[in-house]
Amino acid sequence: MINMLPLQRRLYKLKMRFPKTVEYLPPLYYLFLGGIVVLAAIGLAWLSVAQYRGYNMGSFDLGNMSQAIWSATQGRPLVFTTAGIVWSRLSLHVELIYFLIAPLYALRPSPETLLILQAILYAVGAWPLFQFAARRLNHAGAALALTAVYLLYPVGQTAVLFHFHGDTLAIPFLLFMLNAQDKKAWRSYGIWLLLALSCKFYVAIPVATVGIILWWQGERKAGLLTFLVSAGWGCTAFFLIRPLFASPEAAQTGASIDYYLSYYFNQFFTLDTTLLIRLTNALIVFAPVLLVAIRAPMWLLPAASIVIPVMFSNSPGPSFDYRYHHYVLAVPFLMTAAIYGLSRLRQKAESVTPPQKWLNYAWLTLALTLLLNALLVNTPLNPFFYLASPGSRMGMDETSYGLTARDAFKDSWLVKNVPDARPVAASAQLGLHLVNRPVLFITHNKFQALADYLPKVDYVVVDALNDFVVCSSNEISEGGMAIDYDIISQLAGEPDFKLLHVEDGLLLFGREGEGLEINTAVDEAQPITESLTLFNDFIGLREAHAASLGNGRYRLTFTWQALKDLSHSPTLIAVSRIEGMPTARFVHLPSLAVHPTPTWQAGQIIEETFDIQLPASIPPGRFPLLTAWYDTTNCFAAKTDANGRVGVEVHTGWVDRP
Repeated sequence: MINMLPLQRRLYKLKMRFPKTVEYLPPLYYLFLGGIVVLAAIGLAWLSVAQYRGYNMGSFDLGNMSQAIWSATQGRPLVFTTAGIVWSRLSLHVELIYFLIAPLYALRPSPETLLILQAILYAVGAWPLFQFAARRLNHAGAALALTAVYLLYPVGQTAVLFHFHGDTLAIPFLLFMLNAQDKKAWRSYGIWLLLALSCKFYVAIPVATVGIILWWQGERKAGLLTFLVSAGWGCTAFFLIRPLFASPEAAQTGASIDYYLSYYFNQFFTLDTTLLIRLTNALIVFAPVLLVAIRAPMWLLPAASIVIPVMFSNSPGPSFDYRYHHYVLAVPFLMTAAIYGLSRLRQKAESVTPPQKWLNYAWLTLALTLLLNALLVNTPLNPFFYLASPGSRMGMDETSYGLTARDAFKDSWLVKNVPDARPVAASAQLGLHLVNRPVLFITHNKFQALADYLPKVDYVVVDALNDFVVCSSNEISEGGMAIDYDIISQLAGEPDFKLLHVEDGLLLFGREGEGLEINTAVDEAQPITESLTLFNDFIGLREAHAASLGNGRYRLTFTWQALKDLSHSPTLIAVSRIEGMPTARFVHLPSLAVHPTPTWQAGQIIEETFDIQLPASIPPGRFPLLTAWYDTTNCFAAKTDANGRVGVEVHTGWVDRP
């Protein structure tokens, strides 16, 4: 006779280890779970990549991470240079996880790879969460509701949609870790814990708090080890690894401990004017699950260990704004508190006669999350996604997820004209598409001016018709076509750099090759005659001429007269274009960079001469050249249409394509 007692004892221990689990779920539940996970991954990946392809992301921070991970594929320790000096991610946030991502990046070396990976990883976090919730609640419907809450969590989605960051990557690892601790599967718990810590050094803060909670709840060994490993790693990373990998330049700036702390926490004197908005952002973080999470207050502590410091931080953004990535580490712990809180509600409701309804709390939490998501996150769930105004950074506007023909043109122009591997400086939006190289500086960065980094580069790429512009009340609040005009002006006066290529406002300056002419001549003030073609009361055109230099190159000469003192007027820019050719626009660089309009005096004569190269896309034929002036402070000036135009557009010559 077979002795069944040992087997019965093992089954009993297994039952005690996994109490009140959902024994069997129909395939429909898994189909629904898989559907929402796949939908979330595809949706977030699509929106993230659309921002990148539309040149609506800058090099900070996606460019930093992309160049650092690319450098790891070349055997370098996560090095990036976009801030104007040589950095390593190991001297900042110590994201060891990037070394594990590097082989994947090597297969497809593009920032898109990182954005897609981030979206997938965030969505994958739904699986351990569903397991956790189903086991604790013994109700598949409630578990699916909380899983949907996680996938729709406002600060979770905004983090995924805001560039690429190690703390966002940590979310699925933390959820696997929290699921493992609930099952008391300590070996897998340790693996997920280490992966989470590798994503960013300050992941150690909430994880150490988890160690305290476990110790308090009676898991003394697991709790103590969790705390010691987390605290030990956090201190090692912050005080030893960061200084060890800091370059001499970085050690004096952002890699130093003093600078790091002052960068994030040096404006406490402004709290009296910003406290309400800070508290509002913190409330947005907690609000979706607070109804149930408050019933497991201990598990709110790891979330609070992240939210409170971020709420009082002040780095650019500002960092306490919910739309960035800084709060995302709170999400796994808020969801854990929601699961335990809802479990306590269920136990309490079922312990009375007659049993009370508890499932409504799950659906109410989902409804509240969906409402907040629709109000706060720029996705198709948001009504404003479909009502976006130009320059609003919402919906399918070209400053958000919308793509334009010029975006595709930028892709091809950069590939065609910017040499691979050579040291380059570029504007923020263009630089993000040039990251796979050892040296890439961003023209406007926090640490170095042009004169400091120019000797280190061979080429500079800027956009004189920068079309990334965010408008508020018809005023530019971010970006704008004039963002790099000071850089262009300095480059025009640099004897070591020449203008090599110019097309549709995109400019490539370099040390080598035959340069294009940029020249001005200024005469003293003369009487204003009635024969001038007037551009409002600002500028008059005295003469225009286009001379062929052969091989599709022309030398354009324009003679202007200032109708008044323009020193107190907005900076104006002249643009000539070939009618019917969308990318055949030519910025008048002499009157932009060499002698800009704010320096013009009443009656003064300005003659500008510059070369253009006809795009290869122009077919044979004779085409009219049209010229107009535009107000660079106008939100729509980069489109060079009637909206931003000063006065009229006039015919100024002909160009021939043999």
